[in-house]
Amino acid sequence: MDPLRQPTARTAWPTTLTPRELGVLRLVAQGLTNRRIAKDLAISEKTVKNHLSAIFPKIGAADRTQAALYAARTWAPARHSGVPPVSRQKALTARSLTLRQLGVLRLVAQGLTNRRIARDLAISEKTVKNHLSAIFPKIGAADRTQAALYALRAGLTQPAPTSPSGPGCSAVSPG
Repeated sequence: MDPLRQPTARTAWPTTLTPRELGVLRLVAQGLTNRRIAKDLAISEKTVKNHLSAIFPKIGAADRTQAALYAARTWAPARHSGVPPVSRQKALTARSLTLRQLGVLRLVAQGLTNRRIARDLAISEKTVKNHLSAIFPKIGAADRTQAALYALRAGLTQPAPTSPSGPGCSAVSPG
């Protein structure tokens, strides 16, 4: 099962996920940390990690970000994701992203690794990390998973616009 594929009625949830795993995955899709998930479910952080280790292969995810994106996309059509849309204020803040940052964020929202993003954009992995470091505070994300979920909720998963001066050379225009 491809975690990045847009879910359909036939790709809902693998029946092999336990109710507890579904609960953990729902909280991951909200961008919560393992510590917060453990607290909310009254289990240990180690138990959360164990659940995630069991969930990833069941849904075909390689990491937490892919699992969160899979869950958010699967639950969103049913409006049960618990992932609220991006507020107007945060959407306005995202407009301060450069075109290159927007392109990086869109690729993160596709579940790509820094290495793959660097290859796709013909930049170094260090440059990808620098872009992510600049993106996180602009959109109020603490980590890659929260950034990917932000991009998904904000509808930023379309291809990045280009500008006459080249990708990444100007800020995204309001509107």
